[in-house]
Amino acid sequence: MTDHTATSTRFRHVAHLGWVLALYLSAIPAGAAQEPAPIDLSKLDMEDLMNVKVTSVSKREQSLSRTAAAAFVINGEDIRRSGATNIPDLLRMAPGVDVEQIDANAWAISVRGFNSRYSNKVLVLIDGRTVYTPSFSGVFWEHLDMPLENIERIEVIRGPGATVWGANAVNGVISIFTRSSKDTKGGLIAAGAGSQVHALGLVQYGGAAGKDGAYRAYGKYFDIGNSAMPDGSRAADHWMRAHGGFRADWDLSSRDSLMVQGDLFANEASQTRRTGFIPTPFDRIFNQDLDAAGGDLLARWSHTLAGGSQTSFQTYYDTYRRDDYGVPEVLRTFDFDFQHHVAAGDRHDVVWGLGYRVSSSSLSPGYSIGFTPPSRKDNLYSGFIQDEIRASDSLWFTVGCKLEHNTYTGIEVEPSVRLAWSAPASRNTIWAAASKANRQPARVDTALHTDLQTIPLSSDLTQVLRFSGNPLIKDEELRDYELGYRSEITKTLSLDAATFLSFYRHLETIEPQPMLFIPGSPAQLIIPVRYDNKASAVTYGGELSLRWNVNSRWRISPGYSYLHATIRQDPSSQGTVAYVLTDMFPQNMFQIRSSVNLPRKTEFDQSLYYTARLPGGSIPGHARLDLRLARHFGESAEISLVGQNLLRPRSMEYGDSYAIIGTQSVRSVFGQIAWRF
Repeated sequence: MTDHTATSTRFRHVAHLGWVLALYLSAIPAGAAQEPAPIDLSKLDMEDLMNVKVTSVSKREQSLSRTAAAAFVINGEDIRRSGATNIPDLLRMAPGVDVEQIDANAWAISVRGFNSRYSNKVLVLIDGRTVYTPSFSGVFWEHLDMPLENIERIEVIRGPGATVWGANAVNGVISIFTRSSKDTKGGLIAAGAGSQVHALGLVQYGGAAGKDGAYRAYGKYFDIGNSAMPDGSRAADHWMRAHGGFRADWDLSSRDSLMVQGDLFANEASQTRRTGFIPTPFDRIFNQDLDAAGGDLLARWSHTLAGGSQTSFQTYYDTYRRDDYGVPEVLRTFDFDFQHHVAAGDRHDVVWGLGYRVSSSSLSPGYSIGFTPPSRKDNLYSGFIQDEIRASDSLWFTVGCKLEHNTYTGIEVEPSVRLAWSAPASRNTIWAAASKANRQPARVDTALHTDLQTIPLSSDLTQVLRFSGNPLIKDEELRDYELGYRSEITKTLSLDAATFLSFYRHLETIEPQPMLFIPGSPAQLIIPVRYDNKASAVTYGGELSLRWNVNSRWRISPGYSYLHATIRQDPSSQGTVAYVLTDMFPQNMFQIRSSVNLPRKTEFDQSLYYTARLPGGSIPGHARLDLRLARHFGESAEISLVGQNLLRPRSMEYGDSYAIIGTQSVRSVFGQIAWRF
C-alpha cells in the first residue's frame, strides 16, 4: 500500500467514525439545544455597532468608537451568513485585506500590500495564540480551521500593532476569538456536499462541567476537490482534513476564571510545482503530496485583584509536522504570557505584560531546499506597557512601547502614540496614530540554501543560480502614520475611513556574490545570490467601509481600499528586490455584501469581491460572486444552498508562487443541513 493510499484510508476511517458519532448523538433527547445564534446586528441601530467591543488594539476591551486604529470586526452573524467554508474566505469581508487563492489548499493573504504565499508582515492569533511559523514568519492558512459556528468574532487591525503584540505585527493583526463553551451547550450536527466541496461534516456537543463550568467537543471533516490548471485541464490540488478539538470554561470563584482548549488536525493535500523556483524551459512539472498533522493546547487563568485590577496568565504548546518541497519540518512552540490591567487614578488606564516563547524547529534536508543547521531553537523575550490617558471627556492619548529580544538581531524597540477625539454627545470619532514596527528575521532569511534555477548551457556545462541565507540579515523596519474617522451618520448608516503613510527601511534584496566554477561531468557554473537589506519603500492609501440598514429586512455593507507603493533600491544594490511590486500590491479592491431576510424564515445573502489588475502584472482584474440561500425550520434546523465563484466557470486570482503552479478557482455549488439539539 502506498503512503498516499494509506493516508486516504485513514481519512476515510476518520470520516466513518464521525458519522457513527453523529448517529449516536442524534439519539440524545432534545431539550439541550445549543443557544440561539448571535443577535442579528442588522436589527440594531448604529449606536450599538459603534459600541462593539474590540481587544486587539490595546489587549483590553474598548468600544470601537474610542479605538485609535483602523479596526474592522467580522461578527458572528456576518460569519453565519457568509456561506464561507474556511477562514481565508471570511477575511475577504475586511477592507484592505488582500485574499488571493493560489490553489485549492493555499492562499496569499496580507494587509496593505506585500502579499505572497509566505506573507510575513501580518500577525495572526487564535484566542491569543500566535500561529505564525518561525521558519518564514508567515502563516500556513491550510493549517487553520475550526467550526466557523464557534467563532465569536474576527478583529482585523490594519496598520502596526507591534506595541502590544510584538514583531511581525507590522502591517496588521488578525485576531480570531472563539465563543465560550457556556454559549454552545447542546448538540450540533452539520453535513454538506457539492460540486467542489465533496464532503463536509461536523459533530459537536457541549454541556455543563460541574456547577460553574461548561465544555464543548467537536469533530470536523471535509474533502475539497481539484480546481483547474491555467489551460483549463483538471488540477491535482485536492484537500482533505480531519480536525477535532475541545474547549472548557470555569468560573473558579467570583474573581477567578479558567479557560482550557485544544485541537488536533491532519491534512492531506497535493500541489503541482516545477523543479526550479524561477521558471525556465528546462523545468520539469510534477505533482507532489503535501501532508501535515499537529495540535495545540492552551490554558488561560484570569484573576481580579482586591483593588479591581485584572491579571491574566496564558500558556500554550503548539506543534506540527509538515512535508512540503520534499522537506519534513517539525515545529514545537511553548509560550508564556502574563498581563496586568490597572486603572491608575481617574485619568490613566495602564496595561503591561511580560512574555517568553521558545520555538524548536527541525527541517531535514530535502531534494529542493535545505537549512543550515537543520535544527535550531530560538528564544523570544518581551515586555510591553501601554497607557491610555484621558485628557478630557472627549480626548484620549495612548502611549506605549514594547521591548523584545530575539535570537537574530537582539533587542528591538517598538513604540506608538495614538490619539482619539469623540465628544460625549457626538456621533463622530477622529483618531490619529504614529507607530514603529519590525519584521524579525526568520530561518528562511538566515539559513536557507536552494538552487533557484538550473540551466544546461551545453552537454559539459550547467549554470546554477544558487541561493543562500544571510546570518547578518537585519530587521525590516516600518514607520507608519495613520489618520481615521468614524461616524454614525444616521441611525441606519455608519462610516469608517482610514488613511495611512508608511515608510519601510531595510527591505530584503537578493544580491549576487562572486561566481564559482566546479569541475565535474557536467561542470557547474555557480552564480551565488543571498539576502541583504538594500531596499526601501513608501506606501500610502486608505480604506473605506459603510454599513447601511436599508430597512428592518435588508442590510448593505460596501468597502473599498486603495494602495500605492514605491520601492527603491539602495545605490549599492546590484541585485533585485525580494518584494516584486507587480505581484504584491493591488491598487484597488472593492467589496459589497447584502443580506436580506425574506418571508418564511428565509435568508438571501450576496457577496461581490473585486480586485483590480496588479500594476504591470499578468493576472487580470478579477471578481468573485458568492450567493447563499437559507431556510430555517424552527429554532433547531437550517438548510442552506451556497454558490461560489459564480461569475465565470474558472478564474485565476494569484498565479504561480515559489515554484507552486497557481490554479484557477472553479464555479461551485454546495448544500448543507445543520441541526441543533
